[in-house]
Amino acid sequence: MTVSTNTTQSGNAILIDPNLGHPLIINTNQKVKKTNFELELLFISNIPEIKELETYLRHKIQFIPIFEYRWKLNALIKEKKEKAIDKEEKKIPFWKKIKNIFSSKKKRREQEEDEIVEDKKQDFRRIKTRVYRGDSIEGIILSANEFSPHEVVERKNLEILNPHEYLLKHKIFDDFSKFYRVVIDITLTQEVIEWLKEFTFIMFDIIQKRENGEDRVNNHSLVVSKNDWKNINFVHATDLHLAERNDRIYEIVKNWLAIEGNVIQFAEKSVKKIPFFKKSSKKKKETKPQRIEPLHKRFINPNNNFKKFVRLMNKKVLQNELDFIVLTGDLIDFTILSKLPKDLKKLIDFNYKHSNWRIFKEFILDSPQKKRRGMIEGEELLCPIFTIPGNHDYRPYHYDIRWGNLYKKIGLNANEAIALNDQLFANPISSITRSFRALKGYFSEFNCSLDYSLRLGNSVFIFLNTGPDSFKNLRDFVSGHPSVTGVSTRQIKFLEYLINNKIEENDNTFLLTHAPPVNIQKNLSIFDRIAFKKSKNDFIGKFDEFKESLNKKLGKKPIQARIDLNFNVKYGTVSANWEKLINFCKDHCILTLSGHTHELKEFRLEDPKIKSHVLNAPPFSLKKIENPAAIYYDLYSELYTNPNDIEANAPFLVQTPALGLGGYSNPELTGAFREIKIVKGKLASFKLSFIKK
Repeated sequence: MTVSTNTTQSGNAILIDPNLGHPLIINTNQKVKKTNFELELLFISNIPEIKELETYLRHKIQFIPIFEYRWKLNALIKEKKEKAIDKEEKKIPFWKKIKNIFSSKKKRREQEEDEIVEDKKQDFRRIKTRVYRGDSIEGIILSANEFSPHEVVERKNLEILNPHEYLLKHKIFDDFSKFYRVVIDITLTQEVIEWLKEFTFIMFDIIQKRENGEDRVNNHSLVVSKNDWKNINFVHATDLHLAERNDRIYEIVKNWLAIEGNVIQFAEKSVKKIPFFKKSSKKKKETKPQRIEPLHKRFINPNNNFKKFVRLMNKKVLQNELDFIVLTGDLIDFTILSKLPKDLKKLIDFNYKHSNWRIFKEFILDSPQKKRRGMIEGEELLCPIFTIPGNHDYRPYHYDIRWGNLYKKIGLNANEAIALNDQLFANPISSITRSFRALKGYFSEFNCSLDYSLRLGNSVFIFLNTGPDSFKNLRDFVSGHPSVTGVSTRQIKFLEYLINNKIEENDNTFLLTHAPPVNIQKNLSIFDRIAFKKSKNDFIGKFDEFKESLNKKLGKKPIQARIDLNFNVKYGTVSANWEKLINFCKDHCILTLSGHTHELKEFRLEDPKIKSHVLNAPPFSLKKIENPAAIYYDLYSELYTNPNDIEANAPFLVQTPALGLGGYSNPELTGAFREIKIVKGKLASFKLSFIKK
C-alpha cells in the first residue's frame, strides 16, 4: 500500500501518532486471554467539530496484523494434516480405532509424519524471511476529544513533550491546526491469537481509508505484547546514514576504475613501443606497486549494513530474543541531493516522496528498489523501532565526501572520491546549512515527537533530541567532531517533570540521545591547556592509559584515573545546558546510550570530591563551567556483565559506534550495535556486537 500526506482536500484528518518510529505498545497476558483493547490515537485535522470528525473517521480505521510467511505455511500444513487425520479416522470403524491405540503400527506412522513435518520446517528455514499481512480488523470509534496543548502530554505508560509548537510553526501538515485524541476499540482475531501463542509480540499496520485519495498507512505502529517487562531484550543502533546516493557510489567508482584501468594499460603499451622509454626504464629500479584491495572488499555501503542488520534482527525476533530496537539519530545522511534545480527544490519542499526518508522507510518495509551493482537484498523488519533524529537528519542537502577525508569512512581512496564528486557535485554552502523543514518526511511518516518517554515495567526510556549542528563550538565543527545545539530549557523542564512525577526510586532509567553528554578530545588544544593550566612541556599520557581497571592494577589512587581532570570532556557534545544534562545522567539514569562520534567509548560517573571545569565554547567564549561529575573511562560493558556489578558501578554513559559508517579514527569500526538485556527487573548486560561483513 502507498502512503499519502496530501492535505489539499477539504474536511480531512491525518493519523500522526502512533507511527513507524513511535509505535503504541499494549499488553495482553501470557495465555492471550485479553483480546479486546481500547486504543488512543492522535489525529491532526482541518475539521472544526468533534462530531464531524467522528463521522469522517467512522468505518475508515483498520488494523492489519503482520505475520511471517514461513509461520503461515507451517500453520496451513498443520491444519491440512489435522483435517486429513480427522477424515481418515472417521472412516475407521469404532472397534479398529480402539485396536489402533495399542498398535505399534500407529506409533510408527505418527513418527514418520513427525519426521516429514520436521523436514518441511528445515526446508522453510532456507526460504527468505518474508512478511505476510493477515485479515484486517476494523476499529470502532468510541469517542473523540480535542487535544489540549499542555506542556507535557500524558498517556498510558507514555509522556510526550507536546509537538504542537513545531508542527504548526513549520506547517509540517500544511494548514492543519486541530489536534484530536480518538479512542478506538479493537478485538484480536483467532489468527492473531494463534501467532501470539508462539511469539512474544505482534505488530500491526494502521490504515486510514480515504475516499478521494491514497490510503494513509502508518506501518508497524501498533504492538500487542505478552511481555510483563520484567525481562527485556532490546537493541541500540545509531548513525545509519542511509541515502539513495550510497547505492550509486559503488557503480560510479567501479565504472571509473574500469576506464582508468584501460587508460593505464594503453599508456603502458605505448611506452613499450618507443625505444627511448625501453632503455631508460632499464636504468630505473623496479618498484613493486602498492597492492590495493578490490573495491567490493573495502567499500562500505551504509544501506547494505542496514539490510544485514535487519536480517539479523529478524532472526532474533523469530527466536523470541528481541522486543524492540532504538535508533538514536543520523537515520539518513541528508534529505535531498543539492544538485536539484532551485525551482524543483522549492516545489518539492523536502516532501517525503522526494527525500531519503522515503528510502529509509522502503528499506524497513523491503519495498522494491532500482537494482544497482553492489546492492544486496533486504527483508522487511519484523520488530518495532523507536527513533530520535540526529544532526545529519537536519541537513537538507548532500555534502562532498572529500571534506575531512570522509571518503576513508566508506573505504575509498582520494582518486575514487574525486571521480565520485564529478557526478555528485556538492554545493559547499548548502551542504553545511541546517533546516527544520528537512525533518518534514520524518514527522509525517516516522515520528511526530522529538522528545518523549516510555515506561515498560520498572524500566523508563527517555528519548531526548539533541538538535542540529552547532557553530558555537567552531573548533569542534572544523575538526570533524561537530557539537550540537543541545538541550533547551523546555527540555530540561520536561526532565524535571519526569523526575518529580514519573521516575521512581527502583526504576531502570535509560536516556537515549544522539550526541553524547560526555566525549573527550584526546589531544589537548591550546584552549584546554589554558583551562587545565598545562604547558606545552606537560605530558598528559595516552587516553587508554587512564582506563580505570589499569589504574587499579598499577595501585594508583582512584582520583588519578579521572579523565575530567586531564582531558576536555565536552568535545563534540551538547552546547546548551550541558551541566544540567550531566547532573540528570548522574543522579537518575543507570545507562545513557548515544552515538554521533562513530567511536566506541564508555564512561562512568560519580559524585566528585574535587570538582573540575570545562571551557564552554572556545574560541568564542573562554568562560569556564563547572562539571558536576567525576568521570572515568574503561570498557565497562566487558568488565561488568551481571546485575549486581552493573548496579554497584552505575551510572554509565556509552557511545555505540556507527551502524552505517566507519569511525573517524578507525574507518573499519562499522556495523556496530548494542544488545541490552534486563533480567528480573535489573540491567544485566549492554555488550557491543557487530554485523557480519
